[in-house]
Order: sequence, then C-alpha cells, then structure tokens
Amino acid sequence: MSNAAERAYQFIRLRILDGRFQPGEALREEMLAVEIGASRTPVRDALRRLLADGLVESARNYGTFVASIDNDEVMEVFELRAMLEGHAARKAAERIEPGELAELERLAASMEAIDGPEEATMDARIEEFARLNAQFHTVIARAARSRQLEALLGRVFQVPLIFLKRFRLHEWNNVARSNRHHREIIEALRERNADWAALAMSAHIVAVRPGAAMAAAPVEEAVRPGRGPSLRSA
Repeated sequence: MSNAAERAYQFIRLRILDGRFQPGEALREEMLAVEIGASRTPVRDALRRLLADGLVESARNYGTFVASIDNDEVMEVFELRAMLEGHAARKAAERIEPGELAELERLAASMEAIDGPEEATMDARIEEFARLNAQFHTVIARAARSRQLEALLGRVFQVPLIFLKRFRLHEWNNVARSNRHHREIIEALRERNADWAALAMSAHIVAVRPGAAMAAAPVEEAVRPGRGPSLRSA
C-alpha cells in the first residue's frame, strides 16, 4: 500500500472508530479524496482494506458505507477478546519488560484519576477512559511478543466507539470495577504468574462485556492459583 493509501486508510479508520463517521453513513470516494487531500485511487485502496477489516460494507448500486454491528456481533467480539487476551496475558507474564509494567502503572493511574471528581462531561470522560483502556490492553498484547497474536487482537479491538457507547460498555458504574481488575492484572504480570494473569484478563473481559450484568451466570471471578477468588464484582 502506498503512503497516500496508508494515510487515507488511517484517516477513514480513525473517524469510523471515534464515531465521526456513523454506522450506515455513505463513504464517497470523491468527497473523501478532497478531505484527505489525495486522489481517488489511494482512497479506493483504503476502502478495500477497510472492507477486509470489516469496518465498511459495500453493496451493488449503493456504494460503500460504514458497517453496522448488532448486539450478537458485539458479544462475539468480547468472547474472542476473552480467549485471545487471556492468552496474550499468559505470554506477557513470561515476557513483559520493566518499562512496559511502568507504562501499565501509568495508564492504570490515569484511568483511576478519571474516576474522581467530575471535571468534564460524562461523554468526554467515557471517551478518555476508553482511549486509555485501549492503550492498556495494547501494551499487554505487545508484551506477549507475538506478531500474529498482536495482529489478531488489532482486528478484534476495532469495535467503533459509537457501538461501545450504544451498548453502554463503559457505563460509569463499571469503571471502578474495571480499575480494580487492571490493578490485579498488573500484579499478576509483575509476579510473572502466567495462570493468574490469563484468568484475571479473561474474567475482566467477560465482566465488562455489554449485557454482563444481565447475563444469567456471568463469569465474574478469576482464581489466583493458591489464593482462591481474586476478582470481585462491583
């Protein structure tokens, strides 16, 4: 992919993920080309790549538009994340470096600071938490030292923020619980306890998935080997 096509790809992808391009919105090559400052060819290449990513859809006689996603698909994404990120945390426990642990500590502290006195609108706070949370999970994926796993997770992470808002993933009463989970995951990684890290991460993903509170039997606890249940419900 050319530099122009890569630039177009990143431009469109970011606007889909942050909700500026809404589900079902038409993506017209000529308008995007003007906005990006490129010809239509790199825009067309970028849209093909986004189609492969599942972020856009194409229909004959209708053109290309931002993909929609339903509740079942979102739930499937979180099931995949629980499996893949649990495996990533297991590998990261064996391979993580001190600098990466320090970065996780910084991100956890930043997320905890958001869960304090209100200084911004609720939407702004949720978006900032989501941004920091994505970075937290990306650091762990990178620490697993597996390019294939990191690439797979990169695809799974691409659930647009607009859908996360719609399904109230980061509803504010879940943030304190997520922050506790993050601290436990960091502790497991620091102790290089691979089983604990994997269980804690998988339980965390299942606990924060949309509709978890209404599930008949949500998986809410990770068991640290030798210590019993470690993740508590909010």
